[in-house]
Amino acid sequence: MYIYTENLNFFYRLNKELIRFNVKFEILTVRSKIPTFASIILTTFEEIHKFEKNYEKLQILPFHKDGNFQHYILKILAAYKIDYKDNYSTLIFSIDPGTSQIGIAIFLDDYYLQSHTIYEKEMLTEVINDYILSFQKENSNFITLIFKFGRGVISITIDLLKIIYDAFKNRNAVKVYLVDESRTSKVKIRDKKKRVKTKHEVSALIIAMRKGIEVDSSNYIQVIKQNIFQNNNYHERREEDREEVQENKLNLKKIMERLLNNDISLSKASILVKNLNIMP
Repeated sequence: MYIYTENLNFFYRLNKELIRFNVKFEILTVRSKIPTFASIILTTFEEIHKFEKNYEKLQILPFHKDGNFQHYILKILAAYKIDYKDNYSTLIFSIDPGTSQIGIAIFLDDYYLQSHTIYEKEMLTEVINDYILSFQKENSNFITLIFKFGRGVISITIDLLKIIYDAFKNRNAVKVYLVDESRTSKVKIRDKKKRVKTKHEVSALIIAMRKGIEVDSSNYIQVIKQNIFQNNNYHERREEDREEVQENKLNLKKIMERLLNNDISLSKASILVKNLNIMP
């Protein structure tokens, strides 16, 4: 990934954000030789003409001066972490509802993209819409939206589901799942920058790997109430089983770190953890 621009304002903003997100890149100057191998070039629309058409392996990701810079950064993260595509097909939002914090993990085309901790439930749709707009705006096909909600705090889950159903009631290709979130806060993991993910983000990542029950706007409250006593429906391990439990937790941690580093897809991670005894 390369930055090629003479626009200093664009360069400083972009440089700052790429460093913040730990994206590795190089800088091309006016005198630099433009790479002829597969590369992503970050530049402005006004400078696209500087690239010859014969560089077929270059992927040009330009920023328009009137565009949304945050959306542009998300596209860069997608190209860097997952793959450069003109059209992406699926966004998965895995959500851990908490009393004071909400964890959300975002997956694009089955690979981890980013996670956040949200402190106000009203901010949830704003965060979600940022991702949708980033990847839908120039996409000729509607992106499929998948929401996976933990069922831990029932009242908050119901409130958030209502917000989601109201926000996307006129949109097709939307699926919602309720997921058992028991034992989702017992693992500590770090990202590539060695930052510890918050417990709500970790919970959201584990929720994403679980199957869940599909619901719709007409039955989600009924399904939640039917399963209200099932969230903690598991027995504690006997003393002699604790070693096995600890081993499985270590295995889960390794799987999640591979998921965060995009070594494996969400589908692959879900298969790997399916038979772990700590997963309900």
